[in-house]
Amino acid sequence: MQIRIQGLSKSFGQNQVIKPLDMVIESSRLTTLLGPSGCGKTTLLRMIAGLERPDQGQIFFDDVCVFSEEKGINLPPEKRGLGFVFQDFALWPHMTIFENVAFGLRATKNTTRLEERVHKALASVQLEKMADRYPHQLSGGQQQRVSFARAIVIEPACILFDEPLSALDAILREQMRVELRALIDRLQITAIFVTHDQTEAMSISDKIAVMSQGLVQQYDSPENIYQAPVNQTVANFVGTSNWIDDHHLFRPEQAQLVGQANDQHFQAKVISSEFLGQNYLVHLEYQGQEWSVYSPIRLNHDQVIDLYLAPQHITQV
Repeated sequence: MQIRIQGLSKSFGQNQVIKPLDMVIESSRLTTLLGPSGCGKTTLLRMIAGLERPDQGQIFFDDVCVFSEEKGINLPPEKRGLGFVFQDFALWPHMTIFENVAFGLRATKNTTRLEERVHKALASVQLEKMADRYPHQLSGGQQQRVSFARAIVIEPACILFDEPLSALDAILREQMRVELRALIDRLQITAIFVTHDQTEAMSISDKIAVMSQGLVQQYDSPENIYQAPVNQTVANFVGTSNWIDDHHLFRPEQAQLVGQANDQHFQAKVISSEFLGQNYLVHLEYQGQEWSVYSPIRLNHDQVIDLYLAPQHITQV
């Protein structure tokens, strides 16, 4: 399902949370809304879901208009055919895993082949053998998988994820990122994922909308957002940016300690070195700016080093 947004806006009192926005979310792809708290990403997700009413604009699911202020159309959430996965797992503690997953089907009286569909959904998240257990008998990662199964059992055209991994510890969060991405690929379903975690966004997304102050600053592939940020807001929020001046930057992995012909040459002073296992992350001072680069060896505090950058590795914004 393709989601098309035209001229969408939303204010709370005098605060315009979403400024007029046009956007197309591609079918069978995972699109992430990325940005800091208060940037409008969750409000945008809630408007797509029908949980928040926009002030102006239109929302189309394929060719079907689900919201239009001008035409007086506002399809309720339960009729939009969407699956939801939230930060808190929101599982019923007194129900078995089977009944938790079946809840949406029973609530909408969509009970044809219910047992088959629930077991298929549980199998898709590798929990088919835990159908008779209760939420408190599962780990955090398993509970999150139950919420995934509950979202897909209704066979939605799109699943909305609102920071679903933020309640998990770091190791489990990384594991669940892999599983979530594999699930989306397997189902070939449209997904919209909200997060403030840039690593999370870069690792799972087909496209990312970087949001700030109610605007989409850049909407592109993870690679393009990292390698060719359109402005300072995007460059500073996604990845580590080493600023040469107000309009030129490079990324830590692009600097070399040994130069080639035509490389630009810089000298910088070492602030500190952090051992990362395979290499060191070195913090430098260059003309009042703090830079970060990688080195195969530890560099000493106050040591002055030579850095080299190929011209194609210097990004202008």
